[in-house]
Amino acid sequence: MNLRGLEIEVFEGVYPPSEDTFLLMDAVSGERGARGLELCSGTGAVGLSIASHVEEMVAVDLNPVAAMNTLLNYRVNGRWVSVVVGDLFSPIHGKFDLIMINPPYLPDGEGDPADPTWSGGASGRSIIDRFISEVGDFLSPGGRAYMLQSSINGIEKSLERACSEGLEAQIVERRDFDFESLVVIRMGLERHSSSGVWKS
Repeated sequence: MNLRGLEIEVFEGVYPPSEDTFLLMDAVSGERGARGLELCSGTGAVGLSIASHVEEMVAVDLNPVAAMNTLLNYRVNGRWVSVVVGDLFSPIHGKFDLIMINPPYLPDGEGDPADPTWSGGASGRSIIDRFISEVGDFLSPGGRAYMLQSSINGIEKSLERACSEGLEAQIVERRDFDFESLVVIRMGLERHSSSGVWKS
């Protein structure tokens, strides 16, 4: 598929670029930085969309097929990336100016086998909560983290959790649909010792 001037191939079993992908791409479109990290990279489309403005890109996905998909799409589009197979931040070291994630966020259905391309656990928050708890350790001073979130699993809860973790957080993009709203939450380290700022 051609996506905003990028040639994107989607491997079988990898989450294809969709409305949530496009919203996250919109949110990070003006970003620049020395080091960028995309977690749950899938096809790699989000990181790839700003790779020309980031000196070093790293991508992580738990699914080896998705990791290969990310690598291929960077190569097809003439961009460089370091791709790692792993679980969120577990294989990562160092600090980043820009961190992006479109996490699996749908709650598991009763009796249905969980599909890692969309499953966020029983409440849909298993990866979201881990990301918010850990992201501050990997942000450089002045660094920004962008997370896609759905209204079906608690946008306000994510903002409050970010605040409790010492992060400033705010909604920077929103798109409403009949059945849910999608938002992008931007997080950064607090500049002061006061509580984090959160708003909807």
